[in-house]
Amino acid sequence: MRNSLKISVLLLLLCIFAFSCGKHAVNQLAVENKQQVPTETVENAKTQDPLDNLAEARELFSEKCVRCHKEDGTGGRTNIDGVEIRVPNFRSERMKKEPDEDFIKAIRNGIPDEGMPSFKNELNDAQIKKLVEFIRKEFQGK
Repeated sequence: MRNSLKISVLLLLLCIFAFSCGKHAVNQLAVENKQQVPTETVENAKTQDPLDNLAEARELFSEKCVRCHKEDGTGGRTNIDGVEIRVPNFRSERMKKEPDEDFIKAIRNGIPDEGMPSFKNELNDAQIKKLVEFIRKEFQGK
């Protein structure tokens, strides 16, 4: 009887040992297969609203355009550095009919005779296109 008790305890200990070794191997495999996500991707996901694909353009508009075009895009007569300029109203029917390429060209190269500065050294092509998309959506309902 004593021998069968010793054998039972020994088998129980072997089972526990085998189970714990196998569990470690499974955990190790899971760790090795885990994909690493760059921390900048995680940070961007936390700060940007995934539904707002025009967030950067909205920020650019606030930084670069609001001074002349106003927050609501209506423009109008504006005094910039002592010079009065007439800024187009993005909400007007005339501006709604302007092709995107004209907007892009005006932002990139400016319109010096009308007081519009060039942003080709400040904004890349993708940012300019997003800015036009923002203007169309925000002020023209397109």
